[in-house]
Amino acid sequence: MKKAVGLGLLVAIFFAIFVLLQDYLGASAFYMAAVSMAMFTVLGPFGDYLKTAIAILIGVVVALAGMIILAAKMPLPPDNLLFVAIISGVSLFLLILISTAGMRIDAMFLGWAAYLAAVFGTYTTNAPAMASLALPAAVGVSVSLLLGLFMSLLVIKIAMAVNQ
Repeated sequence: MKKAVGLGLLVAIFFAIFVLLQDYLGASAFYMAAVSMAMFTVLGPFGDYLKTAIAILIGVVVALAGMIILAAKMPLPPDNLLFVAIISGVSLFLLILISTAGMRIDAMFLGWAAYLAAVFGTYTTNAPAMASLALPAAVGVSVSLLLGLFMSLLVIKIAMAVNQ
């Protein structure tokens, strides 16, 4: 029980620090970390977390590349709905192809969707701002999701310690 309490305190401290620093990562980072923490906790204590972390980063990179292509080469909003659909479809197909090499498709989709959720509002309202937002948003999303993964590992350890 002491181990569970200690790990619980560690999770609480990490999450509190994360909430304090979320402005440096993006306003929606808190929610991404919470969602990823919940998702990864359901993986259980025997999940392949390194492969999951790599898959998250692949998803973020694919989404980043898609947004850069949209902002640089395609018509800007609102005349771009067809191009958004094409880039999204190609991105998802690319993730499916990568998943055949053994990467976790759910983690890649989470990274991809989290990045798009973080930047799509800016892209549709102020596309030129993507030049300065694209890379910092990718870093923020990656940190948020990987922190959620790390905290879920601690939560799983807490659950295992409580149940023993």
